[in-house]
Amino acid sequence: MSPYVAPRHRPRDSRLPRRSAYARAMDTALALVRHGQTDWNLAGRLQGRTDIELNETGREQAREVGRALLGQGWDLVLGSPLSRAARTAQLIAEVLRAPTGEPVPEVIERGFGPLEGRIMAGIPDAEATLLAEHAEDRQAVLRRALPALQRIVEANPGRRILVVSHGATMRIVRDALAGRPLGAKVENGEVLHVDPVRLAELVREQEPAIAR
Repeated sequence: MSPYVAPRHRPRDSRLPRRSAYARAMDTALALVRHGQTDWNLAGRLQGRTDIELNETGREQAREVGRALLGQGWDLVLGSPLSRAARTAQLIAEVLRAPTGEPVPEVIERGFGPLEGRIMAGIPDAEATLLAEHAEDRQAVLRRALPALQRIVEANPGRRILVVSHGATMRIVRDALAGRPLGAKVENGEVLHVDPVRLAELVREQEPAIAR
């Protein structure tokens, strides 16, 4: 079984007609969720790949996301392996009474190298520009994240899937889906709905770069 597939809660009713694979695929929904707040978020520190736990506000934000999504049929919750995302996914799943699956490493936060742990407001512009050269390239984020999201969709036809990720990774994916920079940041607990058709288009566009 794919690591991105989790068992459904309810067995299929054998009295119902079996739907085609195409029809099930058309019902598939995908959304990204940014993890809840951490103390580093509160302080304005850049986290990147540094593994920081949720604070109490972040835990409540995760529960609030779950409550806001109740009744919408979300039936699988996945997340990045970083603890702030994994815990957010767990708390959302508990509210929704939905299964979780194995971590999805490809939706981990963008790496920021020596900028991680720094309070961005206190870094001079010239230094920030120099240090930013060590950050993970935006195209590298897309090359890892987009195919992984597509695999999740393909492995779970007919399901409604939430994937908990991170602010910078989600901004890069969001802007790629929109075809232009949208500028606005992604807030803790924000839900970004992903059009599976547009996602598939982007993955096809990325394939030559991924093969290199």
